[in-house]
Amino acid sequence: MRDLVKPTLALLVITLFAALIIGVTYAVTEEPIRTQRANVEMAAVRALLPATYELEEISVPEGTSLTRAAKSFDQWGAHIGYVVFAAPSGYSGRVYVMVAFSHHPLLHIEGVRIINHTETPGLGSQITQDAFLHAFEEVTFAHRALDGWIVPRIVEAGRDVPAIANATISVNAVLRGVNDAIAFMYERGPSAW
Repeated sequence: MRDLVKPTLALLVITLFAALIIGVTYAVTEEPIRTQRANVEMAAVRALLPATYELEEISVPEGTSLTRAAKSFDQWGAHIGYVVFAAPSGYSGRVYVMVAFSHHPLLHIEGVRIINHTETPGLGSQITQDAFLHAFEEVTFAHRALDGWIVPRIVEAGRDVPAIANATISVNAVLRGVNDAIAFMYERGPSAW
């Protein structure tokens, strides 16, 4: 029993020291990582809604892939659109998707950007290619029904955007994020657009 005390204490000290180093590293890098992520997101917003000067956060519902949403304003305070961020599960982890909406004349998708992902290189990573992402542009996701109500239209692979062979899970993750964003905007209603 005495033979186990010294090695146990040594392992305990090493483990505590390693935990301390990891904790300090996290504390030091947390803010720069958050700043870098915010810069990447704002660059993506400005790529799709170039006049964006300021974002005003909007609360998002729980139980969806949505992580945050915001109204976009130009430098004079005019509302120019919305951006909705989602993080649905893909094949290898979360796919961080941003959907930009503009609202003239009906709300439509201005564009989609993949902020970050860990999908398989060469297969799932094809979701970042322009041929796939540009297919979302100018998609009007709602139309007026005969009774005057706005009805959402779900975006589907093969019909609205190209399917990518051998990357079905990655494509479906992007579509889940886009469709959750569409549902969120639809639930806000035309008066909010």
